[in-house]
Amino acid sequence: MKLLKTLLASAVAVSAMPALAYEAGDIIVKAGVVNVNPKKDSGIDGVTVGDDTQLGLTLTYMVAPQVGVEVLAATPFKHGVYAGGDRVATTKHLPPTVSAQYYLMDPASKLQPYVGLGVNHTFFFDEDGVDHLGKSWGLSYSAGLNYDLGDNLLANVAVWKIDIDSELNGSGTDVEIDPLVFMVGAGMKF
Repeated sequence: MKLLKTLLASAVAVSAMPALAYEAGDIIVKAGVVNVNPKKDSGIDGVTVGDDTQLGLTLTYMVAPQVGVEVLAATPFKHGVYAGGDRVATTKHLPPTVSAQYYLMDPASKLQPYVGLGVNHTFFFDEDGVDHLGKSWGLSYSAGLNYDLGDNLLANVAVWKIDIDSELNGSGTDVEIDPLVFMVGAGMKF
């Protein structure tokens, strides 16, 4: 009975503890698995671009308790380019993205949903079967959710819609990749 009372008192104390409140000057580092899933219609008849999953990293600087600036980075993504079901080319790319974020809940909430608007700069390299894909600048829209695990640790899920359009070999033929990007990870607040 004494053990039950101790466990109950501990549970009440933990649930009454304040969550990890976000403050101006906080830095949040998150790492996890990122999937880049291009849209099905590339803008060229019969051509599709496959998805890829890599390790990702985000760094967020809180400029105010509910406003942050985030940088999204990852290891290079490799995509197959398919025509008629056959792989006809491959390319690698890096899509660094910088976003302004707004956190919707009170800064002390354990659950921190957020939305973001940013800019993406994608560059392509190690192309095989494609002469050249040009660099891309575009907008990005994001939404995510941080959950406070205690001791400055958090769990995270996030999604971005990124505008990535490239010109094929200076030909004037646009390739629309426009992926949905998904991340599941964990992080720490400093």
